[in-house]
Amino acid sequence: MKFSILQQDLMPALSAVARSSGVRAQLPVLSNILLQTEAGRLKLSATNLEVGVVKYVKAEIVEEGEVTVPAKTLVEVVANLSGEKIEFSTASDILEVVTPSFSSKISGISASEFPTIPLTGKEAVVIEAPLISKSLPQVVFSAAVDDGRPILTGILTEIKDGNLRLVATDGYRLAHKIVPTPKDISFKALVPRRTFEEIVRLISEEETDQVKISVSDDQNQVVFSFGNTEFSSRLIEGQFPAWEKIIPSEPKARVVVDKNEILKAVKLASVFARNEANIVKLQNLPGKLLLTSEAKEVGQQKKEVEAQVEGEEVQIAFNTKFLLDVLSAISSSQVIIELSGNLSAALFKPMGDEGLEYIVMPVNLS
Repeated sequence: MKFSILQQDLMPALSAVARSSGVRAQLPVLSNILLQTEAGRLKLSATNLEVGVVKYVKAEIVEEGEVTVPAKTLVEVVANLSGEKIEFSTASDILEVVTPSFSSKISGISASEFPTIPLTGKEAVVIEAPLISKSLPQVVFSAAVDDGRPILTGILTEIKDGNLRLVATDGYRLAHKIVPTPKDISFKALVPRRTFEEIVRLISEEETDQVKISVSDDQNQVVFSFGNTEFSSRLIEGQFPAWEKIIPSEPKARVVVDKNEILKAVKLASVFARNEANIVKLQNLPGKLLLTSEAKEVGQQKKEVEAQVEGEEVQIAFNTKFLLDVLSAISSSQVIIELSGNLSAALFKPMGDEGLEYIVMPVNLS
């Protein structure tokens, strides 16, 4: 194999691919990046067996070939050759890297040992990339991080009746987003939180208009294709909780409040709540929302926020972290809060942003 490429053309793709290589992998080849020449382009691949990513980069191909080399080593070498045209060539499983002022030989592993990344499947739907970039961050933070309950680390991703539905929960809060799709098909999967986080990052690094989502024939892999990138992820197996049952249907009170004002009020409350389980109490009063918090070592605080209030008075307590996460994810200027009782789940909806809602479970103070 022999090819040349500008450092600034190679580095962004190389860095993106390297994130999906296996760190301290049981199989040494999983710590490597696969370099291949294909149809006049350079193809970069990496996988940790859970996810796999492929990126295509324009390069001057002199001789076809393939090799795998350690991702960390290759990234560090290329990163420090800024602004130069780099020539790459292979002899056996050694990759030689040459510029006018630098040369190195990196020991690799045969490309035949690199696992196949599944990138074929039935096309499910094509969605506008900006819509994906906006919608996923509004939902994924509500999924669990702890692998102790694998089901809750996944985002329920369902296409039905012309809509893409995204649902995430960690058992304490839930995010639900509906996105209209141009294609009326049926599709349902549990996509890992880390997969969607990486998809958002990859889209932000590449100018692309659309994202194609497809599922492998055996239904255990999802494939995202956009621009010069293909990303494959293993799906989570199991039954997602019956989330519809916890959505409040008959609220006792409804509060409309400025998003920035309540966000600042919750941040103030968190200062006095850190040593007391991060608890803030909300109470809806005529024309306002009262937020209180206290800690024995720090003191206490009360903050009133102007609001439109309907219904009966409810006093309810929340973990400040969950409120901050929800309010920070809302982009609209006003928030609707529906309260069903001091021990019932509360519903948070951004005013004017149809299809997005959050459920936050209260804290039992008794």
